[in-house]
Amino acid sequence: MRKVRFRRILQPITNLLLHLNLSPNLLTLLSLLFALFAFYLFRRGYFRLGGIPLIIISLLDTLDGELARQKNVVSAKGAFLDSVVDRFTEFFIFFGLFLYYSEEKLKILVFLTFATSFSVSYVRARAEGIGRSCRIGLFERPVRFFFLIIAALFFPHYFPHFLLIIFLGALFTTFQRIIYIWRG
Repeated sequence: MRKVRFRRILQPITNLLLHLNLSPNLLTLLSLLFALFAFYLFRRGYFRLGGIPLIIISLLDTLDGELARQKNVVSAKGAFLDSVVDRFTEFFIFFGLFLYYSEEKLKILVFLTFATSFSVSYVRARAEGIGRSCRIGLFERPVRFFFLIIAALFFPHYFPHFLLIIFLGALFTTFQRIIYIWRG
């Protein structure tokens, strides 16, 4: 129900993209450019500014799939590209944070948050690789990005606290998915 409402809200943008005849894969690749920009901003400690490319990345991640559906060009190659680019965007964002924080405890927290964030997607991909659907768990990519965006824009001084929330939520979701697939 929420997805339908969100798609309706984005429809004017999707219509514009359709009118411009842009490729969904171009939108996917553009998110890499914004991830590099986020990397730079987080690396320099410009958290509030870093939240802006995160919003754009989230929008592009939604719009590329919606554009593919409306253009009737949904493909396995496009889904593959989207998934790979999603992992690289997360890497650049977390790498910028890793380089920004000088305190060892915070570096470890960034690394663990990245690892568990990555594992949520990895477990789903491996489940799909054995023919199982695994879309359970609260801390999927949009939720993780939501917390990153809120932290960057409104609570930059508390960013490590949000990283801890993402770490714990992603860890829980990872184990939830592993147990779900294992019980089969």
